Amino acid sequence: MKCLTLLTENTKHIDKDLVKMYLSQFISLKTIVTNSSNEKSLQRSYLTVLNHILHHTILIPNISEVWCLYDWETWTWSMIHSTDSLVRALVFQFSAGLAVIDIPISHNLIHLALNYFSESNSLENCIVAEQATLFCSNLFCSPKFKSLCHQHIIKLDFDAFVQVINLCSYYDYTKPEKKYFLTSPKLVSNICCMLFNMFTLTEVNLYELDQHNQFVQALFLCLKKYLTPMSIEKPNIMEMCGRICSILTLFVPVSNYNFENLLNSLNVIYERININLDHCTTMVWKSLFKLTTIVIQSTNYKTFVITNNFITALLTSITSKNKDLSIEALNVVSLVCPQLSKKFAHRVCNILIRTLLLEWHLTLKRKMLLTALSNIFLEHPSTYETAKQDNILPFIISKLKMMQLQVTKQSNQKSKVLQNEYLEIVRFCCNLFHGCNDAREDASAELPDLIHKLWPIIVSNPKSDILICTLQMLVSLTSSCPPACSAMTMTSSTLGVDPKTKCTSYSLFHEVISLSTNFHLNEDILNITLLIIVNCCQAQECRVTITKSKLLSSIMLALNIKDKKRPIKIEQQCLKLLLVLTSYNDGQTHLLKVDYALDTLVDLLKSNYINDSLAILRNLCFNGQNRVIILSSDVFLDGIKTLLETGNLTNQNYKDISLAIWSIACNNQKARLQLRHWGIDRYFEKSSDLLLCNNETLNIINCTYQILKS
Repeated sequence: MKCLTLLTENTKHIDKDLVKMYLSQFISLKTIVTNSSNEKSLQRSYLTVLNHILHHTILIPNISEVWCLYDWETWTWSMIHSTDSLVRALVFQFSAGLAVIDIPISHNLIHLALNYFSESNSLENCIVAEQATLFCSNLFCSPKFKSLCHQHIIKLDFDAFVQVINLCSYYDYTKPEKKYFLTSPKLVSNICCMLFNMFTLTEVNLYELDQHNQFVQALFLCLKKYLTPMSIEKPNIMEMCGRICSILTLFVPVSNYNFENLLNSLNVIYERININLDHCTTMVWKSLFKLTTIVIQSTNYKTFVITNNFITALLTSITSKNKDLSIEALNVVSLVCPQLSKKFAHRVCNILIRTLLLEWHLTLKRKMLLTALSNIFLEHPSTYETAKQDNILPFIISKLKMMQLQVTKQSNQKSKVLQNEYLEIVRFCCNLFHGCNDAREDASAELPDLIHKLWPIIVSNPKSDILICTLQMLVSLTSSCPPACSAMTMTSSTLGVDPKTKCTSYSLFHEVISLSTNFHLNEDILNITLLIIVNCCQAQECRVTITKSKLLSSIMLALNIKDKKRPIKIEQQCLKLLLVLTSYNDGQTHLLKVDYALDTLVDLLKSNYINDSLAILRNLCFNGQNRVIILSSDVFLDGIKTLLETGNLTNQNYKDISLAIWSIACNNQKARLQLRHWGIDRYFEKSSDLLLCNNETLNIINCTYQILKS
């Protein structure tokens, strides 16, 4: 038996057939072992060999088919009554392994294990309790034990857990205090793991656990004792700290403890940086990252200290092959971006980009990397210099080009995958362009043309996220970036055709204008398209395209307050567009050429949109070419007179009216005579009575009056 113990201890090459052979020969000894209560070493060795074989075969596909050939329920229940504590511990260890491969477990054994913690005075020997909690922890990973878990969780005595944890904290856990049994970091670790699984499986309300405050306090004290560079070097201490952090994530919303101070204390764990990412370290870091994420999301974390070791741990985890660890690390990076120093931000950005380029094919990790990078660029726009050196934009654009070729050849299922990838790219670009002007300029050469080529797919479903996210990206791209706005007019929808060097007859900008005049679309989509057009007004090519299109006529229809059949309310965004457009000379001259434009704007003076409509009329008056049209409009002159008669105007309203009249009357005697004929000069005569106007406005009003009287 000793020989078998040694042979099976380090077995590396074991398959299903070998297990069958072992068990077929080995199972005949079960009866002998069971009846050899006096031969404790025989029972121990037998169970040790079984545990070795089970441990080495758990990951073999369909291995449960071999183990389920034998009745382990009855046998484990008979063996658990051994007077040898080590035998009982080995039985629980073996049963824990059986639970992993879904072999039927004796319910009596489950009740016995849980009853150890139903009363403080029922606590088992430490080594048995370690394996009993591991056994329960493995069981409650499975939803099929949810009902059983509900039955027992209300019976658990948290004083027993608090007692075990406190013993580990206050005393040397290798020396029992009075009548208390031995405790250990391993037992505390397994208790935390078991309770985490039970709480998660039953979704129990932690507010209702009367003892939760004492339990959390015990966990805090335990961490405080062992969070030292010397203690944390021990793997069992390291694992215990990780398990404690894991269960504390559940208590953050229900506890009054200052978890932020705890995070700073946990930084000592990251000092073990020059080690391999073994199973224990991976588990611990993952738990710490999860706790960090939840604390940051739940509290004000301004005092959280970000150390160099912490950043190194994050980046080591991100580049690791462990998917769960890298995802948790990326979650933390996304949240701590505002707190990163410039040096740390550039360092993190560099690693994120390199990892993205290498692991683009990993769907979830790619999504998390893009999210983390987006947050970096939003909080630290200067990091784009790092991104530029790593060619992030050319890489992203190359992915869009590849997508453009693939999208017409894919099945519906693969097309859905491509759509998800497209959305990730678009959202990333939207955030990148939001704060980085250089990125907008760098992308303007190719991105608008690529979007135009994908446009039929983008607009195929107006209710999808693809359209609205693309439009939001175009808003970011065209914001304060004339090259990008100009590029919007030089695109081609034909595959294989490069962007043009001059305006095309039907560009991406034409597509956006066409979309903005479809009032049957969702209000959000219409507002975003109008915002793109507002941004594009900074480019002359775009303004020319606007004036040649039917957009201005459509806007006038939308602004007609007399039309009760207007399908949607987009007046505010329409007026914003007109206000920006009329700040340019070509916009001022072309707007008055639109049918009923002046009448519609004057009508709006009687609405809630008086401020915007008055500002637009002021801009129109600035252009000398419009003077004849404006002076010949009784509607305009009567509207201005009515406003002045009614009063109740703001400082800005008086300023806009004064500037408009000044522009019309200046150096034009005929205009002054006509304005005096309407009696408009009388309202400027007593400017000192306008108490709400500031000195600047009063000065403008006085100058306007002097011009009218000259």
